Amino acid sequence: MEEKLKSLALVGGGALLGAASTLFLLKLLPRRISNQCDKKAIELNDTTVKCAIGLGNGNIGMTGLSLLADEIVSEQLTRNIQFFGLDSQQKVTSSYVVVIGLGGVGSHAASMLLRSGVGKLLLVDFDQVSLSSLNRHAVATRADVGIPKAECLKKHFSSIFPECQVDAKVLLYDVSSEEEILSGNPDFVLDCIDNIDTKVALLAACVRRGLKVLSATGAGARADPTRIRVADLRESTNDPLSRSVRHRLRKDHGIEGGIPVVFSLEKPKAKLLPFRGPSGEEDNPSDYQWGNSSNILKQNLRIESTFGWS
Repeated sequence: MEEKLKSLALVGGGALLGAASTLFLLKLLPRRISNQCDKKAIELNDTTVKCAIGLGNGNIGMTGLSLLADEIVSEQLTRNIQFFGLDSQQKVTSSYVVVIGLGGVGSHAASMLLRSGVGKLLLVDFDQVSLSSLNRHAVATRADVGIPKAECLKKHFSSIFPECQVDAKVLLYDVSSEEEILSGNPDFVLDCIDNIDTKVALLAACVRRGLKVLSATGAGARADPTRIRVADLRESTNDPLSRSVRHRLRKDHGIEGGIPVVFSLEKPKAKLLPFRGPSGEEDNPSDYQWGNSSNILKQNLRIESTFGWS
């Protein structure tokens, strides 16, 4: 029973982050929308699209409704339009979102944003798909092992929603790559990074630039998807990563809060075990994957996809 709960938790974590970020896009995006009526109308299960609306910042080649005017796209997003409403779906389809960190949380978050109809995505991760990634990654297969995670997602996304403009950058976020990653006036940034130094640097940069950002905190050693919450960083509890990030942001950057985070109220149920290689002896996890990442073990529990779906 416990193993089933863990499995459900991972299948839920990435989607939760994706869903939450979509709702943030709907509620918080300040948009300057000018009415430019289109002569064509589209029937979407008794919903008629009457107007083509363009956005002012020019982030994507096809604006919200001009993309929805495509017959195949409109059919693919019919259920979204029925749920969100046409005006809200136009905001989503006209949005530009940057997702940084494409592992168990970020890959599911990016996937849900794509399926929600976001018109432009920038996917950023320095690491490659490993065999140990396949238990939690949203789309990767064995054929993708050794491929950069950003390129892997871009490849699969092109077969799901090819109208979305997907850019992939195989980069580690740091001060030197900040401008390349955060320029372009993104509507939202998703922080799915599991390294505290990199996470703090990204969040501080987003606050400094006035960018809306949603951060995923610690998912390791959690198993109960019903304990996941979205709240201000100041309100997160039972999460050592949130506590450390909060302290560092206040101490190093004078940032007290105002950053929404996805976190779990659940106390970690288990300590991380030492990594053991094929011989059964304790070993170095970086010897078994690309990118010199040592966080395989803490990502084995199934809560991460729920964080991403948030």
